[in-house]
Amino acid sequence: MRIIHTSDIHLSSGRKESLEALQDLLAKAEEEKAALLVVSGDMFDSNEEADILRPRLRKMLSSLPFTIMVIPGNHDMDAYRADMNFGDSIKVLNRHPFEVIDFEEVRITAVPYANQVFNDLAGPLSGSINGEKINILVIHCTLDMPYLADDGYGDEKKQAYLPVNSKILGNIGFDYVFAGHFHSRTVENRLSEKTLFLYPGSPVSVSRKEKGRRTAVLLDTERPSSESIKFLPLDSFYYEDIEIGFSPGMEYDILNELEKTLKKYSGHRVDICINMGGFISSGEKELAGIIKKLVQKNTGKNMAIEVVEQYRDISSVLEDPLYGAFKERLKQAGLEEGFEKEMEEMVISQFSKIKAR
Repeated sequence: MRIIHTSDIHLSSGRKESLEALQDLLAKAEEEKAALLVVSGDMFDSNEEADILRPRLRKMLSSLPFTIMVIPGNHDMDAYRADMNFGDSIKVLNRHPFEVIDFEEVRITAVPYANQVFNDLAGPLSGSINGEKINILVIHCTLDMPYLADDGYGDEKKQAYLPVNSKILGNIGFDYVFAGHFHSRTVENRLSEKTLFLYPGSPVSVSRKEKGRRTAVLLDTERPSSESIKFLPLDSFYYEDIEIGFSPGMEYDILNELEKTLKKYSGHRVDICINMGGFISSGEKELAGIIKKLVQKNTGKNMAIEVVEQYRDISSVLEDPLYGAFKERLKQAGLEEGFEKEMEEMVISQFSKIKAR
């Protein structure tokens, strides 16, 4: 059985990128011959948006060669009222405290988002495990892993939505946990020898906190467990940051490398912010003109580029005899290349401040 897992699409009538991401996911599910597309909460940005978009989505989410399984998240927990028609290919799992769906070789246990304590569910969830099947838990939650920083949850308020203890979750006995709520990137974490936890990240950047190309998760239960998970790159919109640090005399080499990097984004739906810092010796106005032409040349139909120019011309510093003496002593010291560059940049910065007085 092939299952695609996504979450946090945050569909909104005011953000066409979110609807394009849904179309991309549907195309990917068909291309991969998936039986299920699982959405682990926050399919809609709000209950109101679900109401606005429902008539528009009925055709898109009907007569598909796969089933879309959705659980409510904290943004759309009241969106799926009784007798609401979102399309005949979508199945909403919103029975409390959880709902169990069986397939020939897979059992899916879905926990719709609610203001509840996860530890109270641990015992009943353990009792839902079918030892003869692959068991998947679908949940919208905040996992307690220390490397999952607050800003990874997008623009959510600083509140732990359905906090889950990773050790307790790992001991329940699920084979896979398809989780939602963490936006910024895909997270794959083995909670126990048996349980693999997956946050797919938002399939479309909702804010600048979600950087990098978006992905969905593909589970193929026919493959060995070590090869069962694959991350599928999506063609949806995303944000990207590029950091450039100029060194005196290396300006044109660095810009040539930047142009090669930008070509990799050709055809992507991407908003790139290029942060340019460091020190130059070629003149600020001259370099700004070159950068402007480079940006115009590489901006595509779906690609926007913003440049933040924070570099400084330090020609006067390089001509200072005292700096020349320091540079010579630095070379003689035989330091590692990275540390030598760090020392040089620090001294240039101080010299530049002195010259500005």
